[in-house]
Amino acid sequence: MRLIFFGLVISAVILTNCKPNEDTTPMFTFRAQILNATTNEVPVGLAVTLQASTFPDGLTKFKKEILGTAITDSMGMFTITYKKTNLPILTLLSQFLTYNNLPINKNVDTIFYRSTKGTLVFLLTADTPLTANDTLFIGTPADEGGGGAIRTVTGPLPSKYFVKYHCVASNGTESFWNIGWATYQYKSYNRHQYKNQVLSYYMTGDPYTDTIKIKYR
Repeated sequence: MRLIFFGLVISAVILTNCKPNEDTTPMFTFRAQILNATTNEVPVGLAVTLQASTFPDGLTKFKKEILGTAITDSMGMFTITYKKTNLPILTLLSQFLTYNNLPINKNVDTIFYRSTKGTLVFLLTADTPLTANDTLFIGTPADEGGGGAIRTVTGPLPSKYFVKYHCVASNGTESFWNIGWATYQYKSYNRHQYKNQVLSYYMTGDPYTDTIKIKYR
């Protein structure tokens, strides 16, 4: 009887030791929606891929790992659950878009906006506002299908005044402003002499709005 008992104990130990180890690797959920903010349309049935990779610095062997794939639903939404990765860069890929440097090894719930345009807002302030005889010239980014433009704002204006332009999204643009057309042209070609009248803006595209404050007088 005692031999049977020890046999059962030994069998239990063997079975315990043979039990597969559970995978304790942390899991993360990447949930997002893709939206065209210009037309308010969403891509339905779009195949997306979540990829982790190393830095493409040319010094070390490039590595990449597919963490998961998904198809956007009727709302342009998708969800991918993946295991923790040791690679440092997370990228969302599809046939029509790429988003780089996303949060990696974290739960994400976000909206990706795509747009060809952005809204640029100028807040014009002045101690002595424009009169009926004054015109303010402002350089702005391009409209769709065209180059940069010089906008005119005519007086009279209050001491604070907002002007909005719907422009093509631009990655870092420099422009100028001035009262009076002749001096505007002159200062455009000599911007180093008129640092306070140079505009630097970075258009990010709708639904984001970039605002520039100008004290013009």
